[in-house]
Amino acid sequence: MRFDDIWITGTGGVLGDLVPVAEAVGEGVYAPRDAAESGMVSVSHCDLAPPELAVRAGRAALRASGGTAARPALHLHGASWFQGLDMWSAACRVSGELLGGAPLEGLSVQVSALSNGSLACLELAAGVLAGRPDVPAALVTAADRFHPSGLDRWNFDSGVVMGDGAGAAVLARGTGGRLKLLSCASHSDPALADVQFGAGPLEERPGAAPGPLVLRERVRQTFGLGAHTPASVLYRHIEGVTRVVETALKDAGSTVDDLRWVVTPFVGRALFQAGYADPLGLDPRRTLYEFGLRVGHLGAADQLVGLDHLARGGGLRPGDRICLIGVGIGFTFSAVVVEAA
Repeated sequence: MRFDDIWITGTGGVLGDLVPVAEAVGEGVYAPRDAAESGMVSVSHCDLAPPELAVRAGRAALRASGGTAARPALHLHGASWFQGLDMWSAACRVSGELLGGAPLEGLSVQVSALSNGSLACLELAAGVLAGRPDVPAALVTAADRFHPSGLDRWNFDSGVVMGDGAGAAVLARGTGGRLKLLSCASHSDPALADVQFGAGPLEERPGAAPGPLVLRERVRQTFGLGAHTPASVLYRHIEGVTRVVETALKDAGSTVDDLRWVVTPFVGRALFQAGYADPLGLDPRRTLYEFGLRVGHLGAADQLVGLDHLARGGGLRPGDRICLIGVGIGFTFSAVVVEAA
């Protein structure tokens, strides 16, 4: 879908201490072979809970907007992991802190798109702004923290290390801003939901399985059942990524060659090359690939943190176009094209 008058008026990003991957290898918690395959250099570690990280990122985004946008009447919060408590609304906690505890004129809700949380929130917020004159602005946040007691960040999934962080953006209609949102496209391939299911069965409560979560053990179980193979999953992943990127670029009147930057999920070297660089023909120098190797995969927050990194780093010139790509297990695929004003 093309958008003609949706603006990102401010962005925010929060990272923790960057812990060298070599320390994890030296301590024996991350295999040297896996470290060599991923090419990860360091990973972001935060002590704050995800909603607290989201508040910090949201405050930065609101400051960056400089009062150019109206008060948000919609808040969407993306997350892929535990938000600090069972059975509570992290989204409402975040919006309450950011908007001074005053009532919100619309919804404050969490979007469960896992690692596609940033772009799912951006697309939903832009769609509401485009179709609802009574919603002049929206706030988007995304945050994850992967505590070792519940999730093994080093061995959670093949080719990636999980990092902690949060991102945020303020969207508005009719105000102008640093970034103009040109288009969004999404696609779902629910047949791939079984990839992370494993041998089952479904559990009765959170944390029922012993020890920290290691997702790739369930993936190995799935492959052992024969319904999927690593090659078939990669093929459908490439198909989904290519589809949304081509659609978003067409709607924005662009091609890959027109893009100054491409922000892919912050995955390791092998996954980046096979899943994004090779099928899309990307020049790694025009991506945040190296940045991702320093911070790790930030769950739902990769794209918002990446966009903030570009917006605040001084590397954007007027007219520069950026494509953000998101993939969430399940699988969902999204692409968003923005232009520097």
